[in-house]
Amino acid sequence: MMKKSIYKILFIVAIIVFLIIVVPLVLFTPTHVKSNMSVDNETPVKEQQVAGLFIEFENGTTEQEVKTILENSNIPVNYSIDYNADLSSGRYYAKVDQDKKTAVVDEFKKGEKFPEPGFPPDIKKGDYYIIVSEQGFENENFLKVMEKNNLQVKMTIMCYISFGNEPKNWIPDSGAVRIRNELEANEKVFIVNFDGVVG
Repeated sequence: MMKKSIYKILFIVAIIVFLIIVVPLVLFTPTHVKSNMSVDNETPVKEQQVAGLFIEFENGTTEQEVKTILENSNIPVNYSIDYNADLSSGRYYAKVDQDKKTAVVDEFKKGEKFPEPGFPPDIKKGDYYIIVSEQGFENENFLKVMEKNNLQVKMTIMCYISFGNEPKNWIPDSGAVRIRNELEANEKVFIVNFDGVVG
């Protein structure tokens, strides 16, 4: 008789332990937990806004050519153009044929130091590349490589495109990315950078 009561007690203890372990697991798994956090799916997330663009053009690009290129890029807001802007100086560059690019880059690597981190950037235009340096004439290695490969060093024309002083006139980041991609597809446009990204 004693054995039966011990088995009953052990059975009850096993059920209690089972319930203590299983019930919380079932109740608190992610499919059964109700979140107290509300999700607002109706309020749109405000996208970052771009106040302007710094655009580096090929040397010799005229102000009229800049205007035409910008008109063809479908900029959705009014803008003003500061041609050959004093806000930021252009950079030195050279055009390198596609088949010579690797050799020129290798020569830069042989120098004591690179003109800048990540130099040279990989700007492909048609069947040639643009090699850019902010230091240019001040960097002996840059000049030696240019001279050895018979490359002409020029300076980009920096233009600033302003969308106005007020955030209501600025364009969303996604629109700016589309415009940058369109502009950089043009042979005369080398680099497009955003100004005043706010969000």
